Amino acid sequence: MSSPSITIFFLILLSLNFCHEIEAKKRHLVKIYNRMPQGTPALTVHCASKDDDFGNRSLSTGQDFNWSFRTNFWGTTLFFCRFWWGRKTIAFDVFDAAWEASGFHHTYTYVVNKDGAFVTYDETPSNHMREMQKWP
Repeated sequence: MSSPSITIFFLILLSLNFCHEIEAKKRHLVKIYNRMPQGTPALTVHCASKDDDFGNRSLSTGQDFNWSFRTNFWGTTLFFCRFWWGRKTIAFDVFDAAWEASGFHHTYTYVVNKDGAFVTYDETPSNHMREMQKWP
């Protein structure tokens, strides 16, 4: 095989490996549930990343909002959300690709209630959720 043929052959192998790596990345799922008491104001949620902005969402008690995605090639994907409930507001990162290095999860389920925001790594909310942030 000539030198250009070998170079082309290795470039093809490299590109096939690259395509496999991209496809192998698992999808992540972020879910946000409004678990405020009945009869209270709706929860307003604004989630975004550098590339995606979901705008303001008004969630009544019992409603949820979710999206799925893959991390970008550089491993810098970051999603954050701001929550408003009446005059109170909190904000925090709901996904950071850097978390993958320390035993990451593919599902991030957030519950926002009268006490604050909580996270679990299961598909559905549970009684064993970690506190993310309290309302001020």
